[in-house]
Amino acid sequence: MTRRLLAAEELGALFPTVRRASWRWECQPQYAVDADEVAAWLSGEPTAETKEDREWLNYIKNLHARGIPFERVRVLDEPPTTYQRWIITTTDANVAAGEDIRWLARRDAQAAGMPNYDFYIFDENRVAIMRFDAHGELTGIELDDDPAVVSEHLAYRARVWPVATTHRQGGP
Repeated sequence: MTRRLLAAEELGALFPTVRRASWRWECQPQYAVDADEVAAWLSGEPTAETKEDREWLNYIKNLHARGIPFERVRVLDEPPTTYQRWIITTTDANVAAGEDIRWLARRDAQAAGMPNYDFYIFDENRVAIMRFDAHGELTGIELDDDPAVVSEHLAYRARVWPVATTHRQGGP
């Protein structure tokens, strides 16, 4: 396969293919997919679980029950963006479902030479590089299984995973 370009809406089809592990580098200051939830939170409405949220949490619970880890490092600006302040308040549900979520200050991510794009590592043999526009809208995905690309992204993970603060330890 090596490198394949996927449309944004094809991302969901990658998750059921995971057999051993998933890891996500999440570094955008905002994500358009959550814009309505963030707006409601800003207006003082309690955070309501959406259908998509329930589906994601069920997916994570299922992975966890099968012993398949889902790990994520989220980059945090100083001060946090509005989106980041909101996502901090919703992270407990993901952790309770079985996600291992960690936080890293943007300055530390930059010092570690981390890329400024989001990516997933699936089963340590595929990388999905996610492309976003300036508004946080996912515009496309580059799926790659080239051993050199996978190795580069595994090295990124190895750099930040041990130094990122777990959400359970207090996170941000």
